Amino acid sequence: MRLSTHLRVNAEEILVAWDTFAATLVQDGSMMDPATLRDHAGEILAAIADELDRPPPADKLDTPPDASDGASDDLEAAAGTHADTRMVSGFAIDAMITEYRAFRTSIVQLWLAAGGGREQPRDMEDLVRFHQSMDQAIADSVARYTDQTRKSTELFIGILGHDIRNPLGTISMSAQYLVRSGKLEASAAETIINSVVRINSVIEHVVDFTRVQSEGMMPIKPVPGDLALQFAKVLAETRARYPRSVLSLESTGDFNGFWDEGRMGQLLSNLLTNALTHGGEPVKVRLWEEAGGVAFSVHNLGTPIPLQEQQRIFRPLVRGMAAGQGERRETSGLGLGLFICQEIVRAHGGSLDVISTAADGTTFTVRLPRSVPGTPAPRAN
Repeated sequence: MRLSTHLRVNAEEILVAWDTFAATLVQDGSMMDPATLRDHAGEILAAIADELDRPPPADKLDTPPDASDGASDDLEAAAGTHADTRMVSGFAIDAMITEYRAFRTSIVQLWLAAGGGREQPRDMEDLVRFHQSMDQAIADSVARYTDQTRKSTELFIGILGHDIRNPLGTISMSAQYLVRSGKLEASAAETIINSVVRINSVIEHVVDFTRVQSEGMMPIKPVPGDLALQFAKVLAETRARYPRSVLSLESTGDFNGFWDEGRMGQLLSNLLTNALTHGGEPVKVRLWEEAGGVAFSVHNLGTPIPLQEQQRIFRPLVRGMAAGQGERRETSGLGLGLFICQEIVRAHGGSLDVISTAADGTTFTVRLPRSVPGTPAPRAN
């Protein structure tokens, strides 16, 4: 029996096997109903059968189905809709791929049990083309699932960035108005405004973390600029937030290059906040030139970071480990600050390292090329 004929004649038995396996993949703590389990499996099966009945060009047996073919369009549509319904039903993408693997195995086993595979080389050709079509269905489903996940991520970022920031801005402006009108003490308003700043910082970290997870790289827009001037502004802003802290900036040389100035400011601000929160003062920032690029460091005194923890601190949602304890979240914030620092540096083609000892304190060192790959080299002065 031809494999395409087997798919049509035994469609119900194949789909029952599909349902049986899919039902073992419990999602969100509950079993799914038969209609949801079946969802567009029948259309996928029919599209594969149609593909097998179409005579392939003699020179294209070793290539996947042509995406311009009508049968391939049907397969893409069915596989895409299958991904949509699986996503809505709570299936993780790895569960959906596992489901396809079981579907493939079940079809081949049922076909062989029915006497398939005895006609050589026709059956082998059918089997090769079947696997090509299954691979195409998986690719189409994964592409649709990934695309929908990306859209959901962008929606989440939009809601977080807009609908939460706006009321926070209103709170901050209202506190300042109440101070000017004499209805609120400045010290009380300072507490409110500082809380708004911290919430905004958490929002920025969550948005950046989500973008990195979605896109694989921190998005940056490098433009010509002087890193020393940018850092001087960040230090001034940090001194305003921490008026009792001792901060210093030392730089010698040329620090012109192509950077995303906003991200560079965020990078230094995060490192300074980390030093002021977890370290001891004074906190010193130093910039210098290196062959092919520039470097800067942020140094503070205080309790050193144990050697075994010095790489863990760059993991998202983890601060480090105390003696005899497992991983724990950062005591303030979400524990994303150093992870975001690392991603900003990575997006600029640089490196971020830490050295921490009881004798010398803790130093985070960043090394950066003067231009990100794909941007023009800066002009010499």
